[in-house]
Amino acid sequence: MNADKMSIEDLLSDESFINYCKGTSPGDIAFWENYIKVNPARGVLVAQAKEKYIQLFNALAQIDLEEQATRLQNSLEQGEAAPVIQMEQFEKRKRGSVLSLLFKITAAAMVVAGMFFTINYFAAKKDTGIKTYAAAYGERKNIQLPDGSIVTLNAGSNIKINEKYGTTTRDVYLEGEAFFEVKHDTSLPFIVHTPAMDVKALGTAFNVKAYLDEKITETSLIRGLVEVTLKENNNFKMLLYPNQKIEWQHGNAAIANSNSATAKKATAVNVSDSLKKKLVVTNAGDIKEIAWKANKLIFDDEEFDDIAVLLERWYGAKINFKDSSIRNYRFTGIFEKEDLNTVLDFLKESRSFNYTIEHGETLTINLSK
Repeated sequence: MNADKMSIEDLLSDESFINYCKGTSPGDIAFWENYIKVNPARGVLVAQAKEKYIQLFNALAQIDLEEQATRLQNSLEQGEAAPVIQMEQFEKRKRGSVLSLLFKITAAAMVVAGMFFTINYFAAKKDTGIKTYAAAYGERKNIQLPDGSIVTLNAGSNIKINEKYGTTTRDVYLEGEAFFEVKHDTSLPFIVHTPAMDVKALGTAFNVKAYLDEKITETSLIRGLVEVTLKENNNFKMLLYPNQKIEWQHGNAAIANSNSATAKKATAVNVSDSLKKKLVVTNAGDIKEIAWKANKLIFDDEEFDDIAVLLERWYGAKINFKDSSIRNYRFTGIFEKEDLNTVLDFLKESRSFNYTIEHGETLTINLSK
């Protein structure tokens, strides 16, 4: 690659430069950022090429989005059967199995080694035809699927696919939280299955949070278009657009039964609007729902009880409340690549509590007044 002689047209056809524009390759991003620093005179041309790529990408994405919207809307109006697959065919994983990290010294030492990204290629459970990929507590993983789609697993999460993935289906079974960057393929929809909802996409980027021990399943759309099927609500379907999310509380019967088709349609519109929310964006420009991908913890007036669950996954620790009265303490804050001690010390500054650390096979944090 001789970047010094590349024109805008050359850059737009260069794979490394495209990866830099898309932000999909850390190596290519580092190369082009360094190139701009070393060659400031070429910085304007590189910026123009990147802007041109974004314009072309957005134009194509908009055309694709309109096609998908029309196709999915027609599907909804025609009452097409929902692509619902029950999760029972896949075995449940015990929560304790993900607590595999050994803390030898302190959480500060282990967080550097434990919270990492790796690229994983297929290599497991060939005998059953089901491949499983898991991120233990205290780690996150990047996975490249056979069709080129990228999945980022959050701590304490796993996905399963079968041997037909990428050929006749693109079905993914999720427990936990994952961010999906789906490779476009109109002939083979990409479907994420969770116990509460299915999320169908053709080519898009979205986040799904579906931990088995939480009461809410959530889908957040960053770009593209997805169709969400609420299994617990008679397979009711909804379309989700960029910067929107759906929060579904398990056991919440949102749509009332009615013999009137007009009444049902009106009720469905109201329910759809009530379930959709805007993504939360911080003053620094971070999207709260996917901040975990950038190693950021964001609390927004959340209860200590809920924060403790997040800290357990994030640091691979076990947190015990010795005093139940502090479970309802509420905190707001943003942490980036901080160790567990630093996070707890910061929280102590706003609400008074104490903590002790027990080192063992699993790091245990005891919280008390």
